[in-house]
Amino acid sequence: MRNSGAPFVIEMESLVLGYSQASPLNEPFSARLEGAGIHLIVGRNGAGKSTLIRTLAGLQAPLKGSIKWKGQLLSKASAKERGEGMAFMASTPPRTSGLRVAEVLDLMSPTIALRDQTLRQVGATPWLDRRLSSLSDGQAQRVMLARALLQQTPWIVLDEPTAFLDAPSRTALRQTLLELSQTGVGMILASHDFHGLQGRDELTSIHALNASGWNALDRLHQATDWESQL
Repeated sequence: MRNSGAPFVIEMESLVLGYSQASPLNEPFSARLEGAGIHLIVGRNGAGKSTLIRTLAGLQAPLKGSIKWKGQLLSKASAKERGEGMAFMASTPPRTSGLRVAEVLDLMSPTIALRDQTLRQVGATPWLDRRLSSLSDGQAQRVMLARALLQQTPWIVLDEPTAFLDAPSRTALRQTLLELSQTGVGMILASHDFHGLQGRDELTSIHALNASGWNALDRLHQATDWESQL
């Protein structure tokens, strides 16, 4: 499936995350994300992984510091520019709209052919005429991944996409993400479910987030080594 080109460089400068100036989640940190593949973000509960994902996507502002996309401040980007640069996938799919899968995806897809191609890519074709609310968590997450792909952005940010899935669904979705990461898109994945990524060439980088900031880990190490840094 076509995307809008190679992932651009994301630069974080003296970044502080959180929802209140009185209780920041971390010390200021600076970092850089670049290249296709999976960029994994790990950390304990409450470390700020989800907040970072939302901040990188431009869905909330940092408490301090800045983020640059392609050398330009994200805070100056329009909603259209943000939508063209990055797609966002939450940990839980929306279930209250009453929309059918086809309706959810047709809002994003320029053509039926592209919609159907993307459904096949994520293994969600059988559910096209079903309501999103009738699907299992694993099925609904595949539909939302298709929706993110239909934005045709160079980056996709994913906030714990397997958090509420059973073991077979987690494995299936992780395999789909690994396959998609080989198509030239950059994926920023915040997850506790990372053992299946150890030793994978698709893992471009791994970073631990905690109160002291940002720590780049060795992607060639074992998952147990990553856990020791949390």
